[in-house]
Amino acid sequence: MISMRYLSFPPRWFLRGAISKWPVIPVMLAGCVSAIVIAVALQGFSLNQGLEALMDGFNVSMFSAQGQNVTGIVSDIPRLLNRGGMFSMMSTILLVFCAFSFAGALTLTGALTVIINRLLKIVHTTGQLIAATVATTILVTGATSDGKLALLIPAELFKDAYRRMGLDTKNLSRTVEDAGTVIEPLIPWTAAGIYMATTLGVSTLDLLPWAIQCYAAVFFALIYGFTGFGIAKVKPENVDSHQEVQHETA
Repeated sequence: MISMRYLSFPPRWFLRGAISKWPVIPVMLAGCVSAIVIAVALQGFSLNQGLEALMDGFNVSMFSAQGQNVTGIVSDIPRLLNRGGMFSMMSTILLVFCAFSFAGALTLTGALTVIINRLLKIVHTTGQLIAATVATTILVTGATSDGKLALLIPAELFKDAYRRMGLDTKNLSRTVEDAGTVIEPLIPWTAAGIYMATTLGVSTLDLLPWAIQCYAAVFFALIYGFTGFGIAKVKPENVDSHQEVQHETA
């Protein structure tokens, strides 16, 4: 009973951190370290195996190194358990790095400020800003064939515009999700579109009329923007003054 209590600590820790909205990185690191300690202290794994699982992911063959027989194990179990590790996330980390490098270049050269200022000359209402966010997110998704970049680039591009118009940035987060994550499976050449079509055995255009939950999110985002329903507001910020102060400080 005591051992089961300790074994359940990592998932309980992650759940508590998510509910309490603790900082993500410390929670993740603490959970990983505690899992390795439990594996070494209670389950008989070596420290080397724990670190290997951290980097390359867990593999049931680690039980064989302990002298346990795994030959009679159900074939589907290794397929479920043999995964994870930091290296499995490298493609995602690389995309995030490239996205923020692109956004950083725009900010450093002043191009981002020019884009925002010209955008705000055209966009005068919350509905127009939401519509511009939706259009940009869908465009980036189609152009890059990857939904992750479509979440990062528009978010970096529009965040100052939302603050300047007195809108909480959680509106921006919701909008890029409504136009990015759920729209990606409806674009045939994206990774999600290819996966859906291959898994279901149905072409994307045949699937489109029935994927109501996907494209309905876009309509709801526009309804929220033009009606003001569900739009969280904050005190407007003067982005130009803030940027001038940062420039003078630098």
